[in-house]
Amino acid sequence: MNLKHIFFIPQGAASFAAVTILISVMVIAPAVSEAARASSPHWRKGSCDTCHQAAQPVTGQAALKASPAQAVCNDCHGKKGFSVCRHRSDITLQTGGAVEVGESLQPGLDDGKVVCTTCHDMAPHCALDIKQRYSNKSFLREGPFDSRSQQCFGCHSKSGYKQRSPHRQVSKGKIKEGTCIFCHGSVPKQDGSGKWLPVEFAVEGRLSQLCNGCHAVGPHPSSSVLGKSGWMHMVAPRSEFMERMQTKVASAGGSMPLDPNSGEITCATCHNPHDRKLEGYPRSGEKTKNKLRFADMCEVCHEK
Repeated sequence: MNLKHIFFIPQGAASFAAVTILISVMVIAPAVSEAARASSPHWRKGSCDTCHQAAQPVTGQAALKASPAQAVCNDCHGKKGFSVCRHRSDITLQTGGAVEVGESLQPGLDDGKVVCTTCHDMAPHCALDIKQRYSNKSFLREGPFDSRSQQCFGCHSKSGYKQRSPHRQVSKGKIKEGTCIFCHGSVPKQDGSGKWLPVEFAVEGRLSQLCNGCHAVGPHPSSSVLGKSGWMHMVAPRSEFMERMQTKVASAGGSMPLDPNSGEITCATCHNPHDRKLEGYPRSGEKTKNKLRFADMCEVCHEK
């Protein structure tokens, strides 16, 4: 097997160093990564009964623990919030609509609905295809792809395709309710005075999973999705930091919400994910880069 077909190996003077590091990681990593993935059934022998009724299911008789298949996926990827897919599932296609599911994806539809298995093909995963494990680890149908959006063109027209942003929640003065439920479990509501009521979210667990589905950034002043960095921000703030945060919010307005499930700092603590056109938008000073809630974001919690 040619490593170049699986990994992006740089060319030129740095190639030897890059390959050396890569081989070192491959030799050392298995014991660590297998332990880290102990809770995941994917690409692991002896884990069939996580999803199937039988410990060693037979082809054609591989009954799932729940029906439809999406219910099995949601047991980890939905309710527990381990990860969030960039595309919503359980969508009924509109007859004559702009979206037309490609022939290769049609076997994965569930009674005409787009579900998890529409885009993810379990066959290579269950067959423990070692090449697919590294080149197409998310077992995408027809994968691997050169870019994350390439599979989208199996249903969406490439010429008219535009990636949907969950941060644009207002159009022509009206709330786009379908956009709200990208992150929220239901469309948020306001009371008689216009104040937004407490909201629920589309996942349980760490809310940063909602952001990581699209914003796989790192290194970052946080627990990065690409590995832990030197600054760990995704934690419950100590009392001195909480006091500074509360003082800043009280004096300048706006808000700095913590993860309601854990009390930890999350992405939305520092970045406001909402549309500035949204009524009751919790403004925090002037417009800022990357939708930061304050222009002097670091100084909200840290002394100069």
